Amino acid sequence: MHRWKLGIAIVFILGSLLVAGCSKPEPQDENIEVIKTVLEIDLNAPDEEAIRLLEEPYKSKEAEEAGEGFLEEYYKYQKETYEPYFTESGLEQFIMTNQAFMFHRRADQHGYQLEVKNIEVEQNEVTPTNYNFTVTLDYEMKDEDKKEIEMSGIAIVRDGKVAKITYHIRNHDELKNLLYGEQK
Repeated sequence: MHRWKLGIAIVFILGSLLVAGCSKPEPQDENIEVIKTVLEIDLNAPDEEAIRLLEEPYKSKEAEEAGEGFLEEYYKYQKETYEPYFTESGLEQFIMTNQAFMFHRRADQHGYQLEVKNIEVEQNEVTPTNYNFTVTLDYEMKDEDKKEIEMSGIAIVRDGKVAKITYHIRNHDELKNLLYGEQK
């Protein structure tokens, strides 16, 4: 009788450990979460506030001629939006190369909406600071049906922040169209 109780206790303990072990969520890579956040900010476009801050100074001839503080609010908004997710040098490069809000500016210029549907991010096995990503987007022009497109790229992460992000668009006509208007 004692063996039987001991056997039941062991089975119960092992079963509890198995259930507890299986029910624990997989620890999430914080770098992946940072990359996903940047992609969502960058690709859910257009950001109406960014567009307003970019266009507002051009509406006033005096502001444009004064030059001082020209687009200052826009640069401040860029920095506030992206700073928590980028290294200092990465953010500086991202802003100075006009990548920040690039998709937002183009969406506004060409009259389309982008919405992130899915993001997949994988750490590169050879270079662990590099992360390959693929983003599925809904792309919608005014008065047209939604299209689904995919975009890929690489993010380099240092100390939990993005140091550089690159989108692969070179051989992707649909993405070139999004960024530069119709390709002839």
